[in-house]
Parts: sequence; C-alpha cells; structure tokens
Amino acid sequence: PSNRGYATVDMTTAADGASEALNITGFTLSAIQMSTAWTDATIGFQASVNGVTYYDVYDTSGNFLTFQTSANRIVTFDPFIFSGFQYLKVVSETTAGVAVAQAATRSLRYFLNDLT
Repeated sequence: PSNRGYATVDMTTAADGASEALNITGFTLSAIQMSTAWTDATIGFQASVNGVTYYDVYDTSGNFLTFQTSANRIVTFDPFIFSGFQYLKVVSETTAGVAVAQAATRSLRYFLNDLT
C-alpha cells in the first residue's frame, strides 16, 4: 500500500496571499506543484494547531520560511520541516513576509507523505 497522497488547494486573489487551509494531521508536506499561471512570488507558510488561529512559520535562524518558485514547477521540501503540523496554508509573499496577491485563483497540489 502507498503511504503517499496528494491534495489540491486553491489560492485566491485575497490581499493576504494565503491559500485555503489544509488539515495535514498524520501527514507531512514533501512537495508543492505550482499552478501553470502562478504570479511570480516566493511561497511561505502559516500553520495552526486548531484551524482557527494561524501563525507565520520561521526557520531556525528566525527568518520567514520561504522558497523561490515560479509557474510550472514542483518545489520539494525536507518533509521533517512540516512533521507535526496540523493545519497548513501556503502564502504568496516576498522573502520579508509581505503578502503578494495572485492575479487570479491558482490551484496548488500538495504532495503528502504518511508519518507512520
């Protein structure tokens, strides 16, 4: 049996640049397939333990956790970065954490790995 899965989430044109939330409990994020029409911006993340209050995710140096990307790419991650997260949003932003609104709704595909 496969211990991998995927989910598709939409990122709207909202000013906060955040995608829909996804409950990844029991999984960890290993990659994101970017929309074919992605408006250039880095991606960052917001996480929550209750699905209500979200916090920006920082790296161990105190910087916003961001990844460079563009349209038609798959961005890979060390899955241990996201292990233990329950709810996750992708945020279209600058490396300084300033939101970048997408020009239209974009669909992103999350590649998920089972934590067991």
